[in-house]
Amino acid sequence: MAKPSPLCVIISMKKIVFKFWNDILDEDYVEGVWAETVDEEKGHYKIDNIPFFVTSYSVGDIVQVEEEYEELVVKDLVEPSENSTLNIKFSKGADKDETLEKLVSYGCNYESMENLIPGYYSVNVPSSVSYQPVYKFLKELEIREQLGFREACLCHNREEQ
Repeated sequence: MAKPSPLCVIISMKKIVFKFWNDILDEDYVEGVWAETVDEEKGHYKIDNIPFFVTSYSVGDIVQVEEEYEELVVKDLVEPSENSTLNIKFSKGADKDETLEKLVSYGCNYESMENLIPGYYSVNVPSSVSYQPVYKFLKELEIREQLGFREACLCHNREEQ
């Protein structure tokens, strides 16, 4: 009997949704994210991509969902990942590429909403990354009016650990 290849891993991914008032777009909003099934019976899923608008949640968080009208709707946070999520809106003329490269050099990763909102990005700051230099870098750019940012889900301490 042949053994399955170690490269063959089946991950059960589902689209889960957050329903909330979106302060940025000033409207009721439904944001979908991909999530890995942790325990389908309990409704536990692990967020697999960076949220764009919802606050208090980050990639890697385990959440509780309930099915509502054929959608898996997030109801509660079960286990935080300790990652932080930042939302950035670049000013016109700002050097987005240089800024994003610098964030990656700190150990962050990001996703873009360029197709819907030009200059809008969500950034994941993994728990293993020191937040102070990231915060200082973004704050300096904000002071120079290159961008605006918000800490949508802050699990890090701004002070050096």
